[in-house]
Amino acid sequence: MSTLRKSFSVLSAAIAIALVTSRAGVLSAQDRGGELPRPSSSAVAEAQAEGLDLRRLPVTRGLHIVSLDDSPFVGAMALQMRGEIAEQAKTGTYMVEKAKIPDLRAAMNTVKPARTMSGLLNKRFHSLADIRPHLQYAPISVEGTVLDSQPMVEATTAGGVTDGRWSGVTRSWDIAGLGFVQLDESEYRETGGSITLVKEWLNSDVNGTPATLKTMRSADGATLVSISWVTESTDYRLNLQPVHADAVEANQRALRDLATKLGRRT
Repeated sequence: MSTLRKSFSVLSAAIAIALVTSRAGVLSAQDRGGELPRPSSSAVAEAQAEGLDLRRLPVTRGLHIVSLDDSPFVGAMALQMRGEIAEQAKTGTYMVEKAKIPDLRAAMNTVKPARTMSGLLNKRFHSLADIRPHLQYAPISVEGTVLDSQPMVEATTAGGVTDGRWSGVTRSWDIAGLGFVQLDESEYRETGGSITLVKEWLNSDVNGTPATLKTMRSADGATLVSISWVTESTDYRLNLQPVHADAVEANQRALRDLATKLGRRT
């Protein structure tokens, strides 16, 4: 998960406020000085209007799994999320506005590198060897998977930065016959983070770890398939912009199978 450094942002079932990130029922916060950051009163008020009650965020580190009713998602956001969960469970997809479905390929060509103190946010690399020195930990291995046999399109730093090294990385590949695959991961345990998952969104698993598998579609067929899961140390997400958008079950099965093979060195 990329911890967004924005004052306020609303995407498809996603809200980012300061050091807090929400993604399809996932909230995270980075620890600073032994205590989780508390949002300002203005941030609380702004988020409340969008359906997120920041006062209900857990104040302790680690992974938290709560029901939607007990989560920080309230009002219109909770209602929207409940509908998406039900639609995903019934049909295997849920419908959203086209603007809420990112074009992963296009984003690579349009997003310009942002300047930071380290100068690395959104800087593009084209091999793991090049980006590895800028990361706090070794990214999960893709050895033995379909990703391993294809050249990486790019890699960018993600998550939080400490002493010039980042807690996360986003890598992407273009896989013939499948589509554009993006792997995003961020370590949160060692950096003092807290992550909250909505229990009702946990509809799958990755090697025994509860996961969220979903397919967002727009009326004109734009599609994004994703699977996300959180281990005791790291938050992972695989996105797929499929070649065959109508092959819903096949795309979801392929993405889940890929997720289960990550980290298994041969």
